[in-house]
Amino acid sequence: MLLHTDFAPDNILIHNGRARLIDWAWPTRGAAWIDPFMLALRLMEAGITAKQAVASVQRVRSWQTSEPEAVRAFASAVARLWREIAGEDPAPWKVAMAGHADRLRGLVLTSS
Repeated sequence: MLLHTDFAPDNILIHNGRARLIDWAWPTRGAAWIDPFMLALRLMEAGITAKQAVASVQRVRSWQTSEPEAVRAFASAVARLWREIAGEDPAPWKVAMAGHADRLRGLVLTSS
């Protein structure tokens, strides 16, 4: 599956009630559930809880059919990545993203 992977607010254009992903600077191939996972992380950045974010993306078919072990492994990798990013540059938004990734990881690890 072709993935966008960067759901930063500036990369989503909303016009006439439709959302469009723009700025495909990080396109990659991977499992279809990765984009919903990354969207959940950005929803948390916007102020909702990890539980609410996961509830939002659970409606996506690729999330519903994902392998839980693969999602858990990816969640751990994303949390490590954001901790490393925040460690190298402790800008407040990067530290916050590391916290969101850690909370999302925690929720994913405890779900079945």
